[in-house]
Amino acid sequence: MATASRRGRGLLLVIGVAVASVLASGAPPVQPPRIQADVVVMGFVPCNNGTSMGTGSAPGFAGAVVQLRCTDGADLAANATTDGKGRFRMALNTTVAPSSVAGHCELVVDTPLASCNATLPASGTLRSGIRLLVSMVFFPLGFSYVAPSV
Repeated sequence: MATASRRGRGLLLVIGVAVASVLASGAPPVQPPRIQADVVVMGFVPCNNGTSMGTGSAPGFAGAVVQLRCTDGADLAANATTDGKGRFRMALNTTVAPSSVAGHCELVVDTPLASCNATLPASGTLRSGIRLLVSMVFFPLGFSYVAPSV
């Protein structure tokens, strides 16, 4: 019994010394990797060809490629693929002001709507402007179907 008690005290002493040495070294604790980005664009793409579609009006468009396209000085481009529920997230670095991103960028989905629902058009695009929600996080204003030009 005395041997087990000594081992327990010895183990506590070793753990205490290890903790004290880490604290004394001043080394910061290991942090999980973080996404370093100046701009984050995230949202939901509905499987629908309505106008200004809301998230509750249609199921999500799974596997759609969402592109961030910018013009007029906002030299940004990025893309992401929606998950199984139609959600996407893209992060990018930029020196462009948030007002320039919101004013000169849009989200475009060229993936045919027929990919998510065979009764929907096989051509055309979904487009949405973006708005700044908080800090540098942008969300779609609402996707609208744009028929192909003839």
